[in-house]
This record gives sequence, structure tokens and C-alpha cells, in this order.
Amino acid sequence: MSETPRTKTKPSRNAAGSMELQEGTGPITTMCSCGSFLEIYKQDKTFRVQSPESIDPDQTNPDAPWVVSPVADVGSSNQTVARVLLQAREMLDSAMFDEDLDKAAVVLHLHGCKELLLACETLATRLSSRIDEIIIKITEHGISRDNHGRGLNPFPQVDDLELDCGTFLVQINRAIKLVCELPAIFLQLRKIDSNFDHLSQSLADVLGETSPILSFVRDNSAGVRYLIELRNFHEHPKITKTVVENFRVLPNGQIQKPSWYLKGQGIAEPRPIGEEVVAIVDFVREITEGMFIHLLMHRISKKFPFFIQEIPEDEINSALPIRYRLSIDITRMQLT
Repeated sequence: MSETPRTKTKPSRNAAGSMELQEGTGPITTMCSCGSFLEIYKQDKTFRVQSPESIDPDQTNPDAPWVVSPVADVGSSNQTVARVLLQAREMLDSAMFDEDLDKAAVVLHLHGCKELLLACETLATRLSSRIDEIIIKITEHGISRDNHGRGLNPFPQVDDLELDCGTFLVQINRAIKLVCELPAIFLQLRKIDSNFDHLSQSLADVLGETSPILSFVRDNSAGVRYLIELRNFHEHPKITKTVVENFRVLPNGQIQKPSWYLKGQGIAEPRPIGEEVVAIVDFVREITEGMFIHLLMHRISKKFPFFIQEIPEDEINSALPIRYRLSIDITRMQLT
């Protein structure tokens, strides 16, 4: 009697399975659930995982697959990934609250901040690298001359400088807007604000003038206002406009690096674009981190002696360089 051949069947959507992440360096360092998807991190790569439920929530396909996509060439070792998202997720997991807090909404919101800041980081790196390349060429080889040595030709320029600066300013202001919206997840505010000046008034109305959150926002309002003005006056120039200058020769013969400034606000001091875009990303990353920590400590349960612990520089893990950790002061715990 012949044996009936067996038919191979695809595993169903609910069957157990496994996956191997081929790209990136080393093992998985951590994971972060962001609502309908999961992000998995190696130190230099980010993967996004979608389950059959997120792809086919109505369960119309019994064979709906898991989908794993590499989405970024940075991972947990990146400062933005670690300090904006993963550090906050770890603190939320350790925290206790007297009233309900939508932790999932906080994580998803910070994921949006992380994504925008990574886009800004990419633009900043590209801008500063292209500027530095030209500076190195000028330093090592000088600039070609013609007209019997009296003319500089061709004089070097950064391609698409104004376009890239405009894109950077739009993206960094979107990141600032998300930072301004974060307090509304933690606090009962009358409205959602899009800049620190308006947010200051909203926080003062709800928390009072002595709130640490309000002090933090006011301390950083000038820096945020400068970035908003750079973007506003770049897109809508009136009396004041954002001036973006490429490499240019100054009257004294020196060469000025690409710079920008606000024309129409008194004496305008050009600021070097290459250095400033990198510093701006650092600044917005730090205000995102600081805003979250202040909001967390405002809402956290006062029944336990929670405090923010700064990790010593020599103890920071380069594969996951979080800077702060939520801890409990056991010396103040009351045992019954």
C-alpha cells in the first residue's frame, strides 16, 4: 500500500515562530513597544516589527505574516535614541503613579520626537560634513585664481545650502512643537501649545509660579524662540528675514564660512551654520530629555522616595548610553 503524500502547510498567524536579524553589529541590545509596532535595537541598527494583528486587525487573512524592516542605520548607541526614547521608557517602567498616566501615549509621543530629531541629526551631519570638506580643501590646496592672479575662480560653494538649511529649520521646529505638546499628556492644560512662550503661561495657570517645570521652560525659552524665529523668518520674511550666506570673501580678504543670521533685529551677528546645526540638535535633544524628566517627577507617586540618578561618565554603556536613571532612596524608605 502506498503512503499518502503529506502536504506542507504554512504556519498560521498565531503559530510560534522566530526571526533572525541579519544586519547591524552584535546582539540585540533592547526593544521598545510603540503601540502597533515594536522597535528592536542593535547598537548601530533599528528594526521595526509589525505583528499579524497590526497588519490585519480584522483577521481576514489566517496567514498574515510578521514583518520586520530595518528602518534606521543608527541604534541604541545613538544619543537621541538612547536619551529621548529608551531612557524615558526605562524610567516609565520603574515609576509608580498615584493617578493613571497613559504610559503608552508618552512612549509613542517620544518616539515621534526621536524620529524628528534623527532626521535633523542626519541633515546637520550632512551640512557640517560638506562644509568641513570644503574647508579642508581650501586649507590644503588654496583656491584657484585667474585674471592674472587677481580673481578667485572657481570660488567654492556648498550646493543647495539654503534648501538644506530650510529643511533643517522646518524639521527642528516640528520637533520643538512635539516637545511643547508633551506636557498635555501629563497635565490637565487648557490648550496644547506650540512654543515655549505660550507654554509658560499655560503652566503658570495650572502649576503656579514656583513650579520646577515652569522654571525649566522659562530658562530655555530664549533658545527655543531663536530657532522658531529662524524658521519663521526664513519662510515668511517681512521686516525681519533669515539670511543664509554661503562661503564668501570679507572686505579684509578673509573667507567667511557658511553662516546665517536674522536681518532686521538690530546688529546681526552671523553664526557658522556647520557648528550651529549640530549644537541645535544637542539643545533640542536636551530640552526633550529635561521636559520629560520634569513632567515625570511632577506626576510620580510621592509615597516613595524616587529621585533621578545621573550615571557617572565612566559607567555609561556605549551600546546604550542613557544618562539618567530613576531610582529609590532606600535610606528614606519606611519599613513597617
